[in-house]
Amino acid sequence: MPAFDVARRWKGRVVLDRTGDKLGSVLDVFYDAENDEPGWVLLGTAGSDSGTRLVPVAEAVEHGNELRVPYDRAFVEAAVEAAPGMDPAGRLWPQEEAELYAYHGLDYTGASLVDLDEEDEDDAAVVAQIRGLPPQL
Repeated sequence: MPAFDVARRWKGRVVLDRTGDKLGSVLDVFYDAENDEPGWVLLGTAGSDSGTRLVPVAEAVEHGNELRVPYDRAFVEAAVEAAPGMDPAGRLWPQEEAELYAYHGLDYTGASLVDLDEEDEDDAAVVAQIRGLPPQL
């Protein structure tokens, strides 16, 4: 998994499924406090199924200027009906987050996703606390 500063640059990149089909473009990147790494991307999709989807990126592979995830397009598209999503400026509530982890078959212990673009000092302190780091002075 890449460092946080690398993952922040994923915004706008195309995400492909395991066979190379386009899933959408990265709207936002979220830190997964459960695993202490970038964990999810919010995809914007086009076409008849336009909307947003959260996709785990723990096993994503950078391929040029694209990201490839180990999921099939149909599985990601079905997430609209079967798993919670969020708007680009939205928030996932703990119950929705647990449902999202369950849909993707991932273990969930209750730590929240943190937006990697949060630059506010208070947010940085919260992220540091979640990661078990001392607050920056």
